[in-house]
Amino acid sequence: MEASNNYDFMICYYSLDRIEERFFQNILKLIINYPIIWYNFLENTLKNKVMVSFQNTVMIISQELIPPQQKKYFDCIYRCMAESRTILKTVEKKGFLIIYLYSQKISDFFNNSGFWLEYITAYACSEIGFTTYRGALLKTRDQKIQEVDVLVDLDSVVFFIECKDTYNYTNEDLKKIFDLRKKINIYSFAVFVCSKTGFELDYHKYEINLIKYRYNYYAFKKELKELITRKMISLSF
Repeated sequence: MEASNNYDFMICYYSLDRIEERFFQNILKLIINYPIIWYNFLENTLKNKVMVSFQNTVMIISQELIPPQQKKYFDCIYRCMAESRTILKTVEKKGFLIIYLYSQKISDFFNNSGFWLEYITAYACSEIGFTTYRGALLKTRDQKIQEVDVLVDLDSVVFFIECKDTYNYTNEDLKKIFDLRKKINIYSFAVFVCSKTGFELDYHKYEINLIKYRYNYYAFKKELKELITRKMISLSF
């Protein structure tokens, strides 16, 4: 864990080793270049907790439950993992494929189906040229610690970005970012990135901008850049 302490709060974040960096570069390229493959794997395989389960760094796949049409998508993800050298070994037993993964960070990426949206958002911010932290832990002056999915640090301004790949979020999720902004003595903005729009949430009440990821990375990155640029320009007036 590394730390940055440039403000009246401390930013902590977890760094990646070389193998983990290579995996995330490769899996994000797959998500960007082959969104249909990723979408089908994510929605029809990974989110099926009967078909896929985890025990720490072990991923267990029920091969008998994967339909033939979905198996080709799983095979693409498996090849990406293997080429990134994040598979330590595999065991086939009674219809199950047991995959021993390189690290907990790799396992968490698959086990928490929303992590991909955090990583792709952080990747887009970094590509734009912003100093970006994924999974940042903020320790504020009241000594409380709060995690921010993606934090963009623009020296005198910070952007807090919350990412959700589910319908299951409420106004409480929005209020958490709103309350965090009130605790820090620096200009800040809040952005909510989702792949599925929630119902009847009051984004304006909590001064949060909404961006929906529609499985078009380049359109998403453009929208993100335009939003952050627009907010920065607004501070000049």
